[in-house]
Amino acid sequence: MRRPISEAVAPGLSSLIFIAIPVGIFIATGSIDLVGWLSLTFGTIGLVASVALVMGWSFGPQPRPRRSKSGRQRSKPVHHKGPLPELSANKQAQVRRVVRVMAQAGVFAPTPPDPALLYAGAAEMNWSIQPDVVLLALQEAEYYHPGFDPAPHLANLTLHDIQVETPAERIEEMIRDLERLSAGALVIADLQVAQEIIDPAARTVRTSATMTINGTPLTVSEEHHFKYFPIGLHQAIAAHMPAERRFAWLWVDQGAFVTALAPGTVEVMNAALKLTPNSRSCWDWIVKPSAAA
Repeated sequence: MRRPISEAVAPGLSSLIFIAIPVGIFIATGSIDLVGWLSLTFGTIGLVASVALVMGWSFGPQPRPRRSKSGRQRSKPVHHKGPLPELSANKQAQVRRVVRVMAQAGVFAPTPPDPALLYAGAAEMNWSIQPDVVLLALQEAEYYHPGFDPAPHLANLTLHDIQVETPAERIEEMIRDLERLSAGALVIADLQVAQEIIDPAARTVRTSATMTINGTPLTVSEEHHFKYFPIGLHQAIAAHMPAERRFAWLWVDQGAFVTALAPGTVEVMNAALKLTPNSRSCWDWIVKPSAAA
């Protein structure tokens, strides 16, 4: 992805200084010493890197293509080649335990995934086994097991990504995700989402959403980075959920996994898995029960 030119100004200018000093010495004396050559080399590398930053070039490994909501691949499917990464017996048991706890809470619907299909993804991440590893491994399972379909496990779960841009159309999809997860508790009508650019260099936009929820008007406006969704929108919609079914989320590097659960299940899951707000991974209610409408 191309980055704003402003992000490359400082490193670019520094690189030019590294280049200018030995060039000036060469013009004045007709020769460059070893330090001058090193300065010229580092300056050139820095200048190329600054241009690459703006142009969106990448020299590192690229993420694997991810399955779209419709089930179609954005590009030709990519699958793992060679032996699957191995997960220790102890961590396999932990994966089974995390899947069982989340299944009992109702995170997976209509059926929980086979934990064995998540071992390879968990092994590749090489983290302690917590809910984030299990859910991310579920997202990656098709990479290791061609033909795997996660749909039977995702009726009550969605990932709201922060690694993709969030135009108005994507925000609308997120709102409809919440409506779907509410299982009929929320009926959203007259939905309109608009965006206004606030700071082009910083890629800040203001998202405004108007709708009626179960006949009640709701308007939400929030400024956010174009690659992050407006958290306040989720909270405003979650506040309309009935007491017997509430939205919860679990934040990961890629964004937030969102689900709808019965009261008390978040606390039960966290207690069973010994998770706290200081843990790397912890379930939380989008709106605290005491603050919900």
